[in-house]
Amino acid sequence: MLFRFLTAVAIAATLCAQTASDWAEKGRALKAKGDAAGALNAFQQAAAADPKSAEFQDEIGFLLAATNRGSDAVSYFRRAIELDPNFAPAHYHLGVAYWLAQDANGAIPELETAARLKPDSPEYRYRLGAAYHAVGKYDDAVRELEACVKLQRNNPGAWNELGLAEQKLGKQDAAEQAYRKAVELDPNNADIRNNLGITLVNTRRADEGIVQFRKALEIDPANTMAPINIGFAYLQKADLDKAVAQFRSILAEHPDLPIAHYDLGLAFKEKDDLESAQKELKRAIELDPDLAEAHYTLGILYWQTGDFDSTVEHMRAATRLRPDYGEAYFMLGTALKQKGDLDGAAAALKEAIRLKPDDPGPYNTLGQALKQKGDLEASKAAFAQGAQAKARKDAQSAEMLRGVKSTR
Repeated sequence: MLFRFLTAVAIAATLCAQTASDWAEKGRALKAKGDAAGALNAFQQAAAADPKSAEFQDEIGFLLAATNRGSDAVSYFRRAIELDPNFAPAHYHLGVAYWLAQDANGAIPELETAARLKPDSPEYRYRLGAAYHAVGKYDDAVRELEACVKLQRNNPGAWNELGLAEQKLGKQDAAEQAYRKAVELDPNNADIRNNLGITLVNTRRADEGIVQFRKALEIDPANTMAPINIGFAYLQKADLDKAVAQFRSILAEHPDLPIAHYDLGLAFKEKDDLESAQKELKRAIELDPDLAEAHYTLGILYWQTGDFDSTVEHMRAATRLRPDYGEAYFMLGTALKQKGDLDGAAAALKEAIRLKPDDPGPYNTLGQALKQKGDLEASKAAFAQGAQAKARKDAQSAEMLRGVKSTR
């Protein structure tokens, strides 16, 4: 009798395992056909038959997310990780779920774990690199995106994302190479053309940039960034009349476009038409109060007219909106010094130095503020650091000039 009982248990266990496998196979087939609801039901049956399968829990979570139940999916991804902490897809899917819920602090550690467990997955490296880029970790972003394109060289999105990260690091040549590869792979992508054009403009090849912007418009005549970028290219060329005409043309069609008002304000500023520049910059801020660059530029105009209170107001807004805005901290410190707020000036200038240690300007202004405070030793130290920063900057400029001459 005992033998028969044990045999029956063994047979039942075998049937149960087969049933879980059969349900999972059915779920995969339905998923491949795009039947998410049917696939979800199949994997739920598989999980009921084998509740210790991390794969089945992860599949349920994935399919819940695919049917717009992302909040319900999270618990299944977590359960999968509890069952198998080394199951990379569950970490990846949980990271994506957190990211879509705008929880970067929850998302990035999970994406990091997924990439560590499965470093040969271009998808995992791409998603992690894009997340790093979004939170301002540009060096980490470049590392992951370079790994992605080595694994999958035909991914234009990854090349474009790599270009964006390189551009944020100030590596224009590397950004251009990445964008050119992306354009080669996806020549009809207007956004990538725009990105390549901006890099060309930033490296003093405005005419080449305009070519890319015009191609972007051919691809997508409704693209609003390409005309703005053409105006920006005219600004870089110091062709101010064409820049003004371009931005006015854009605003005639899109009168509430903040970036167009901002760029038109820049053009007027370069033409020394400060009244018109102020008007456009104020309008840009009315339309988009979070446009940090508009606050900064308007603050500069107020500085030029001796309105230091308004300068401080807009530089504070710029630094609040962009905590890494070194130039705005420099101008904030300069204006506060002019107003006699030496402690506030020193704090702002020290932050400018932290953010841009190679700029001699904040050191020298800090030295002046400290001297006015009577702190002569600290003042001397600031001036000395400023002199060192200037020497480094001059040496870098000389090296770049030698490089230019050697290529002629």
